[in-house]
Amino acid sequence: MDRAENGKGSEARKDADNNQNRYDFIIVGQGLAGSVLAYTLMQQNQKILVVDEEAESSSSKVAAGLCNPVVFKRLTKSWMIDEVLPIAKSFYRNQEELLDNQFYFDVPLYKLFVDEKEQQFWKQKSNEPHLFDWIDNKVEHPFDQEHLTYPFGAAKTLQSGFLKTASWLDNFRGYLKKNEAYLSAKFYHNSIDLSDNGVVWNNYTAKKIIFCEGYQTTKNPYFDWLPFKLTKGEVLTVKFKNLELKNAINKGAFVLPYDGNYKLGATYNWDELDQIPTEEGKEQLLKRATRFINDEIEILEHKAGVRPTVSDRRPFLGVHPEYKQLAVFNGLGTKGVMLAPYFANKMVSLILENEELPREVNINRFTKAE
Repeated sequence: MDRAENGKGSEARKDADNNQNRYDFIIVGQGLAGSVLAYTLMQQNQKILVVDEEAESSSSKVAAGLCNPVVFKRLTKSWMIDEVLPIAKSFYRNQEELLDNQFYFDVPLYKLFVDEKEQQFWKQKSNEPHLFDWIDNKVEHPFDQEHLTYPFGAAKTLQSGFLKTASWLDNFRGYLKKNEAYLSAKFYHNSIDLSDNGVVWNNYTAKKIIFCEGYQTTKNPYFDWLPFKLTKGEVLTVKFKNLELKNAINKGAFVLPYDGNYKLGATYNWDELDQIPTEEGKEQLLKRATRFINDEIEILEHKAGVRPTVSDRRPFLGVHPEYKQLAVFNGLGTKGVMLAPYFANKMVSLILENEELPREVNINRFTKAE
């Protein structure tokens, strides 16, 4: 049976017309990607419906939401950081005004040096003009050295911060519900009926359905050909007996002050792609942490999620090469908090203005019909 046919098409279309459940766009998934895209479309006066089954362990809800503007291993700028970070911060500040709550926090992120070689490399790189806005050249000892081991000092990134992702998603869901733009339901792909005028799903009609399903897109029969390289990540919420930190730190693992406690993360697992926290993941994080934290660590919460990471480390944006009523906005990976608002604008320009996408994020890079 062709994907565009499901035997219920004419009946579904008739019901949709009768019920007048007509939308400009249906967005599948209310994670980070789907939520940012939803609001960006609403700002363009588009009538949208977000369909989500409210999974507790989505990668968006598990992620610490840390925005690190540099890649520590090579001390290079994160991809497109100059363009994406100002737009991201503006978007989340706007959300704070809209929802009357604070979600984004500017916080220095300190790299604790493991040896003198790493310290010297940082000093050398901090003299490069293109990094002046992103890393500080000053080596410091700003933390409690009784409970934190870092004999070679630390230096901080500039313009770093974090988004309370789960909190924002919960608040934004309320906004969608208030605006009758949200449906709590499982999305079944075999209920899609395509027509020349758009698409029908159950009793809802739209010009397009945009899939923002995270790693579940690998099970989407229309987009399962996209080359994801999924990674499972685990994060702990912990508290310390004596150690107090106001800033984030990183030394093989990150520690982020969060609601009076701390987020400790994160693991990377390319083999076990489920959302079940593991003893192995917990022990891995504790082992890394105890290399530099000399204090009692109490675990308050342990979560796992699957990141929608991509083989070439670039997002998936675009319209299906055959079914023009279907589109995808996905693959934001570990940098999603920073990337989502910028690329949501690009996605909206594509579907409303037919403006061409940058090739490196366009799904056409994986098709012959480029």
